[in-house]
Amino acid sequence: MSLIIKVATKAFISDKDIATELYEICDREHSSCNDSCPVYELNGSSAPDTAKDFKVNRGCDCFKNGTSMLEFIRKHS
Repeated sequence: MSLIIKVATKAFISDKDIATELYEICDREHSSCNDSCPVYELNGSSAPDTAKDFKVNRGCDCFKNGTSMLEFIRKHS
């Protein structure tokens, strides 16, 4: 069941559900990082990149990792 349907039907939404949807957002948006990504938006419209080495994380600390994205969002909101 999609996250939208779960929200609309007031079904239980787990952290795994949220992390999966965040991964999907990154998968769709990463090459053009923009405010469609909540991590990018919360980080002042830039990708959080503490590694400063593109090979390490492709330019984003949360690259295609829904769990990391969820942790970042909770820490920064």
